[in-house]
Amino acid sequence: MKKIVYIDYENMPGVNIEDVEETKFLIFIGQNQKKLPTETIVKMQPLGERVEWITISGSGRNALDFHIAYYLAKYNVYSGATHYILSKDAGYDPLVKHVARFGQKVKRIITPEEIKEKAVLAPELAQKYAKAIEILKKQDKIRRPKTRKTLSSSIETLFSSQVSKEDTDLIVEHMFRERFIEEKNKRIAYMD
Repeated sequence: MKKIVYIDYENMPGVNIEDVEETKFLIFIGQNQKKLPTETIVKMQPLGERVEWITISGSGRNALDFHIAYYLAKYNVYSGATHYILSKDAGYDPLVKHVARFGQKVKRIITPEEIKEKAVLAPELAQKYAKAIEILKKQDKIRRPKTRKTLSSSIETLFSSQVSKEDTDLIVEHMFRERFIEEKNKRIAYMD
């Protein structure tokens, strides 16, 4: 396997995974998650043994995180593989930095698209992204939007509704990918 993806399903319920060649998917489900969307299961079924469903035994703060850390070590035997933790939880970042010191290629990602090659914004959208970043950096951190919804609304207002909802979502996702923002407990934190 060239890529191994650890999916924090508690943090990313309903995440839409597409087949990526030479990739193994480990989907971690919280003990209290009793229902999974049929669509998710149907999409994953053709991947066969490349998908592993792991139900967390026990509940508690960071229980799922510790399970992912264990499997990250377990699957380190695939030398040369890149490991992806699919989660909006920035709590994984210290683990990612730590294992990187030992040569393991690990990245925390927030969208499945990042498993593929790096997403690039269209030139027109890249300009709007740069403008949104410029405006946000000029604001006091205290006055910046605190949730995804208010950030999206701010971007739509900034461009006088000249951007579609899809483009606004792409701009926000790009902010996550570029580590300008991260989300903790449904609140946005700015990393600049």
